[in-house]
Amino acid sequence: MAADRYKPILLMRPLLFVLSVPLTCAASSQVLLSADTESKLEGGMTPPNEVVQLILRDEPDDVAHVRECMVEKGLRKKYAAKLFTATSLHLNGDGIPDYFVRPSLEPYCAAFYGAHLFRYWFVVGHRNHGKISYHIIFKSGSDEARVLATMTNGYHDLELMGHTASTARVSSWRFNGKEYKPSRCIDQVMGENGWTGSTPCPVDE
Repeated sequence: MAADRYKPILLMRPLLFVLSVPLTCAASSQVLLSADTESKLEGGMTPPNEVVQLILRDEPDDVAHVRECMVEKGLRKKYAAKLFTATSLHLNGDGIPDYFVRPSLEPYCAAFYGAHLFRYWFVVGHRNHGKISYHIIFKSGSDEARVLATMTNGYHDLELMGHTASTARVSSWRFNGKEYKPSRCIDQVMGENGWTGSTPCPVDE
């Protein structure tokens, strides 16, 4: 499976998504957007074709798997966007819509999923000579991804969560002026009363 070779910085072990118990988050900031493996994206829409083509160009190892999915689902080549869903947001303050893009739950393409994790892309828009172009500013894969109200260097902070049956890892990411870098990481354990503890974990670059 293509997702198996996709090694996001956050995830260090096979994951099992736990739906029944909320995770105590590292950040206390208001959550503007939250997406997880098994839930439909709120306000989801089919992303613009140019955004989808950007993602596919950035993931050349997945192209063959995507074609297999399209054949399996009876989709013609020009309908590759159907395999994705997105929501429009303003990751920075330039007034140009940006996108959080994830694989669709229906139609489902296993190329973008792992052991209860899903992959996702944050795509930002820029206006050049009156025309809007896009680039991927951050991509990863985990059980859950959140956009926070707090901002660093003009971009909203991110929070990523990965779970096993008994442990959870939460990492905070901030924009350093060029790219998103991890700023904080904590590990938690599952107890009788839910997730507890806040043991610092290594912040991988």
